[in-house]
Amino acid sequence: MQNIFKHMNQKDLQNILESTIKKSFSNVQIFEEGIDLNTQLEFEKLTKAFLKNNAKDRDVKTLENGLFNTKTTEEERKLILIELSFSDDVQAFRLLEKFNTQCVDEFKKWATLALQKSRAHIEHSLSNEDKVYISSGLGGSGNKLRYFFVMSSKNDAEFNKLQKEILKKEIEFSVKNRAGTIEKIIFQGYFVTVLCLIPITQSLDKIFLDILKECNSLGDFLSDRVIATNTEKFDNEIIKGILNDDPEVLENFNQFPQSSLDFDEFDEDDDDFEGDDFLDEDDFDEFDDDDFDEFDDEDDDFLPF
Repeated sequence: MQNIFKHMNQKDLQNILESTIKKSFSNVQIFEEGIDLNTQLEFEKLTKAFLKNNAKDRDVKTLENGLFNTKTTEEERKLILIELSFSDDVQAFRLLEKFNTQCVDEFKKWATLALQKSRAHIEHSLSNEDKVYISSGLGGSGNKLRYFFVMSSKNDAEFNKLQKEILKKEIEFSVKNRAGTIEKIIFQGYFVTVLCLIPITQSLDKIFLDILKECNSLGDFLSDRVIATNTEKFDNEIIKGILNDDPEVLENFNQFPQSSLDFDEFDEDDDDFEGDDFLDEDDFDEFDDDDFDEFDDEDDDFLPF
């Protein structure tokens, strides 16, 4: 059996987003910068409240003065960032760029998210192109989400030189075969961490199946226990805790939905399997209809994952 944290099948992700925003997924932009989900939800909820409360329409200079005024409260500074992100004025975008390079760490994520929103807003106003924008914990590029995943050896045996070569080769081949891009592969004793970009139209699960099938046909050394996430990169101690079912570590991650599967129940030759067992309805309990309504404005769709 395999535990997957904060992971869903790409086909399910595509279907859910298409049904939510009532648009095809042919024109997608995933922002490079990663923003954690809590910050995204806070930003969008405050945006919704801002728009409902007769959104202000102040000029950019006034907003700039407030943004850099040391007496401005944290809440007001956040509202200024939101107001700037909805402005059609290119100077508002330039101001957000400036603030992004100068702000203190506590506002860095907010500044980046406001800049992303502003970029999406201005791109639409200039091209009138119907596009979906997605912001995720690890970011991405184009129509690809960035994933961090971990695969481990059977019985926690340290990978030998030949096994490392085989596993690295199969990871690279499987990811590239699904139009993905490898960014980093690091071996850590009995497990390997991978940072990669995968198109949202491709199946991450199929990649794992391919790697497992090929590696174990050449030595039967790879465990079917996998960790995969698009929210953050885990350090080695956290990874070991998850792989070893450490209750203290798992308790700290109970906010991440879990699902499990048995690889034997799938036909590995079936490229079109739905992978419904990867998706638990509870994965989306943190979102309700109002949450998704927040991400729609008349210009574009901006979705957090």
